[in-house]
Amino acid sequence: MARSRVVSGPVGRRRFLGGLTGAAAALGLTACGVSESDGKASDGGSTEPSGAATRSIETDNGTVEVPREPKRVVVLENYDALMLLDLGLVPVGVPDGAANPQLLPKDVYEQLKDVDTIGASGTPNSQAIAALKPDLIIDQFYKEKSAPLRTIAPVAFFDWHTSGAFWNEQIAKIATAVNRESRLAEKKKEYESRIAEVRTAYRKQIETTTWAPLSGGPNGKFFLGTPLVTVMRDVGLRIGAGLPEKEAGFVPKSYEEMDVLKDCDALIYSVQADGKATPTTQQLLDHKLWKGVPAVKAGRAFPSKHFVMANYSFAIAAVGEIEEMLKKM
Repeated sequence: MARSRVVSGPVGRRRFLGGLTGAAAALGLTACGVSESDGKASDGGSTEPSGAATRSIETDNGTVEVPREPKRVVVLENYDALMLLDLGLVPVGVPDGAANPQLLPKDVYEQLKDVDTIGASGTPNSQAIAALKPDLIIDQFYKEKSAPLRTIAPVAFFDWHTSGAFWNEQIAKIATAVNRESRLAEKKKEYESRIAEVRTAYRKQIETTTWAPLSGGPNGKFFLGTPLVTVMRDVGLRIGAGLPEKEAGFVPKSYEEMDVLKDCDALIYSVQADGKATPTTQQLLDHKLWKGVPAVKAGRAFPSKHFVMANYSFAIAAVGEIEEMLKKM
C-alpha cells in the first residue's frame, strides 16, 4: 500500500495535525481513567438500548456492534471531525482546539465552534465524553486511549497512525461506520467531476509542467510533499523534486538541499485558512536560497489553503486552487 509520511510517524503526524489541534495536542495531560473490567463492557459497548437497531462493522479493534444510524458521535481527533462533516454529520464531541477560525475554512469553523470538547487530542476525558451520551466513538490514532471508552459507547478504531493509508481510504471507513456511504459517493462523484473538468481544460499545462508541494519545517528544514499531493496526482500533475511515487509527505530536507526543487516549473506551499504562512513556512519563504529557486524567481510559487486533506470538500477546494494556478502557467 502506498504510504504517506503525514501519518506514518509521530513526528510528521503530530507536526501536521498540530496545525489543526493547536497547542492542546502537545499538552501532557492524562485522561480520566475508564475501567476495562466492567463486566458489561465489550468491543461494541453496552449503551445501546435493548432492541435498538445495530449492525456489525469490521474495524482495527475487531468486529464492533454499532448503531444502524449513529446520531451522537464523539471523535478523538480533528481529522475524524472533518471527515464526519463531509458525510453530513456534526459530531457532538471534538478535541480541544478543533474549532479554530484561523486554521479552518469559515463554513467548517461555523459547524464546529459550538460543539462540546472532550479533552486534548490523545488524552480523551472520559467524564466529558460520558456526559455527551454518545452512541458511537471514532478514533484513528489512539487505540490504547480509546479502548477503555468502550464502556461508554461502541468504539470504532481505524488505524491511520501507522497504516500509511491515504485520506480517501480513511474517510471510506468512517462512512461505513456511520452508515453514510451514499453521502460519500455523492462527494466523491463531485470531486471526480471537477478533476475531469480541470484535466480537460488545462491539458497542455498539465502535460508540460512539473510541480512539487512543500511546507516549512523546524531548524532550517522544509518538508517536501504534503497531503495535497494526492489531489495533484489526481489532476494529472507530474510531481518532481524526487518525491517518490508512493509518498505524499512529509519528506524532510535541509535548506541546503533546496536544489532538489530545480526541476519544478511550479511550487505549491502551504498557508493557513486565513492566508498567512505558519512561522516555519514564512522562514522558508524569506530565505535567500528559496528566492533563488527557478520556479520562485519565475513567479510560480503558489500558496494553498487546502493542503490539509481530510475530506472531499477540502479536495474539491484544492482542485479549484490548482485550476487558478494552471491559468497562470
